[in-house]
Amino acid sequence: MPVELSADQKTFAKLFAREFTAPHGRQHLYNSERTDWITYHQPTNDRLIKAHLDGDFWLGTRAPWYPTVWNLDIDRPTTERLGKIYERFDLYGIAESQRAIMTTPSFSASGNHRIYLRLERDDKPVTFTRGYEVLRNSFADICEIYPQQNRIDRLPCGKDQDLLGDNGQVLSKLNWQQEMHYLLKIDPTPIETLQYQLNLLPDPELDTRDQPRTWKPKTEVAELYENGLQAGIPRSEAQYEILNYFWRANVPPFEAAEKVKVWIRTKHNGFSKEVNLGLLSRIDAHIDRQVGWIYARPAPIYPDATDGLQRALTRADLEFAAKVFPGNAVRQKQLTALVSYYRPRRHHEYVFIPFWFWRDEIAHKDTYKTLIEELETKNILEVNRHYVRGKFCRRYKLKLPVTSQQPLQHDDRNITEFYAALATAYNRREIAALTGINERTLRRHFKRT
Repeated sequence: MPVELSADQKTFAKLFAREFTAPHGRQHLYNSERTDWITYHQPTNDRLIKAHLDGDFWLGTRAPWYPTVWNLDIDRPTTERLGKIYERFDLYGIAESQRAIMTTPSFSASGNHRIYLRLERDDKPVTFTRGYEVLRNSFADICEIYPQQNRIDRLPCGKDQDLLGDNGQVLSKLNWQQEMHYLLKIDPTPIETLQYQLNLLPDPELDTRDQPRTWKPKTEVAELYENGLQAGIPRSEAQYEILNYFWRANVPPFEAAEKVKVWIRTKHNGFSKEVNLGLLSRIDAHIDRQVGWIYARPAPIYPDATDGLQRALTRADLEFAAKVFPGNAVRQKQLTALVSYYRPRRHHEYVFIPFWFWRDEIAHKDTYKTLIEELETKNILEVNRHYVRGKFCRRYKLKLPVTSQQPLQHDDRNITEFYAALATAYNRREIAALTGINERTLRRHFKRT
């Protein structure tokens, strides 16, 4: 019987248990002497996610391309080892707000626990390759780093995985939803500030001429992946769409390349001349080049789950902007841009909003300060002006409407552009009534819809 996940369960699955994870691991029993992880060469599914969160067994997966959280795995901790770890935290400036401690199932017997972190670079998420390298340089002499490329990692928020409070007490009364929101509330650690990363090379300048910006709907590509190459579809196009599909699912590039190489060998259905001629090395080289093009996307283009943590809008947010700035198209658009950044980060008491986002994504560099002043005057935005140059941006608290609505989406990706969001949520007459924007302005922006 199919399992229907709740909205929170779907969020957990998307952020912590990436799609197309094969193999995955399950652990039904646990003791301090022996772990009975069983490896299954199958993807995760809704039933497994629900079982993990219900405490029926523990589920583990391998690293996604953009991990939501990282963890330092502390097995059989000693006073000396813990002292070294916290000395490193002090050395690197990793504050309490930038980490969370969660027990493992063996905590009561051995004290095993994990310290969760979130990483970013220049205010943007980091890939598995970069993040693992940084944490390995900083902590691998003291503890293990997860997630890993080739090892199963237990997902958080399962049975006997409790958060630890400031005094080391087990917060056993928190449910898994509260624990998930707490993990999302961790302030990111900028990897460029870690002492061992002073010589961190900048990301390479990318030639974006061949980089894709569009893709087919996921359902169409899923059908292609399941049924194999079809007549009339060029091999190169099919590979490209499936690689995009895996990129959107947060599958690392090395896994995506391997999966597509297997797919074209086993499901070409006789429609590929190169396969029929046995030119497999040429096909493999082509797939590797396509992976390079697709996975070299510069920010702010991310896989679906990571993208959803960057920006999001709900219907309630559009109504909020219309109420704050009735009839003012420019200000409504600017406010929804601000809200879209704030909404995924609303778990924080204050949100760090970098200057570049105000300047490039919300308003012009000469006008964004006026917008801030207007929102402060309306008692909607509170500014905490204490900041550290190069380490912490100025912090803000936005009085968002409380809502249980899910983000506006198309094909599993959040819609955050103002007019596209309006067109998704309302018809033309409702938009005019809600926003108070004049008909000429609306016609200009919706002329292609």
